[in-house]
Amino acid sequence: MEVNLGDGKYVVGVHSGVVKGVTQYFLHNPFIFPHPYADGDARFTIQQLSLMAKASLEVFCVLKKVPSLIVTNDWFTALVAAYPKHGHFGEVFKVSYQRKLK
Repeated sequence: MEVNLGDGKYVVGVHSGVVKGVTQYFLHNPFIFPHPYADGDARFTIQQLSLMAKASLEVFCVLKKVPSLIVTNDWFTALVAAYPKHGHFGEVFKVSYQRKLK
């Protein structure tokens, strides 16, 4: 899958599996994600964070599915919630951030 980021496009491999009935998706790009929490300067870290978030959301756009739950339990995934809330994916995820708890 191709993901636009800044002035470039990145190819991201998408791998999936099912564990106890839950489908999980894993993203792969050997340059941006050579291993978990790869060291780099500030620019590289921002590329990692941005690509992780945009690719995570783009997977669901390609699959034409809006998930009922996206786990973002680490600082590395913080932008996953911010991108759709600020309209970077149009109306696709609008329902996910407009729900109100009762």
